[in-house]
Amino acid sequence: MFRENIGLRLISVLLALLIWLQSVLVTEQKSVINLPINLRFVPQNVTLENIPQHIPFSVQGKGQDILKMVLFKPRVNIDASKISPGTDILSLEDYSIDLPENVNVTFLGPASSDKIAIQADVFHQKVVPVVPEFQDELLRSRLADLRYSLDPEKVTIFGPKNRIKSITGVSTEAIGNAELAESQSRLALILPPGDVSISESSVLLTISGAQEATKVFPNVILPAGYLPSRVAVKLQGESAVLDKISGLRDIKASISAEPDAAGLFSVVVELPEDVQLIAITPDKVRARP
Repeated sequence: MFRENIGLRLISVLLALLIWLQSVLVTEQKSVINLPINLRFVPQNVTLENIPQHIPFSVQGKGQDILKMVLFKPRVNIDASKISPGTDILSLEDYSIDLPENVNVTFLGPASSDKIAIQADVFHQKVVPVVPEFQDELLRSRLADLRYSLDPEKVTIFGPKNRIKSITGVSTEAIGNAELAESQSRLALILPPGDVSISESSVLLTISGAQEATKVFPNVILPAGYLPSRVAVKLQGESAVLDKISGLRDIKASISAEPDAAGLFSVVVELPEDVQLIAITPDKVRARP
């Protein structure tokens, strides 16, 4: 008997809910609905920040029409053509809301205010260099010893003038061993913080080989008995190799056995591996009297 009473009570509650729901759907109702914002005709020289995502609107209509409207997800189209840099208030006097034909509701206007707060700034652009980043300083040093290029070397950034004026370059993703092992790698660019965009999403890193350099070793010692007693030797090779060479220790100078017709002896040098002789100054010396 008790269980039968519970069943009857549940049925009564459900029927009451159905009757209430039906009455709500067919009678006039007032409600407040949050509608997403769509700004139209924004001037090209203006960028906007801190725009509210939704505006509460008061609506009136039958419950079923209000429900249809919510399911349709309409947007508030606001005319933003009069916005200028420095504007912080936008009037909601000129707006439109797109609704399907079978929805009959009346919009009574914004529920809280007929204005919204925004931040408008000058839309600006600026050309800045691409800055390669590395996983560690050792990789940075390794790339410095190679011939490489970034394409493009510079990119254009766009955004509010007050945001991009302090940006001096756009960084790549961190370069690692995998990128240094390839002749070409595509590197993503890191988007600066804030409402800023970049003309390119990535750059091409091309590595063509070791970076050639020249270096002068000014005090290479000659064997005793000749003038001058020292010469300068100019070498070419990889930067890393040249940096490790000591002129006093690694470059050995000798003198030719016989002088030439002018009585001068040629200077001959022994060089470390992987370097090329460019010049010896002077390349000939005289025996001491």
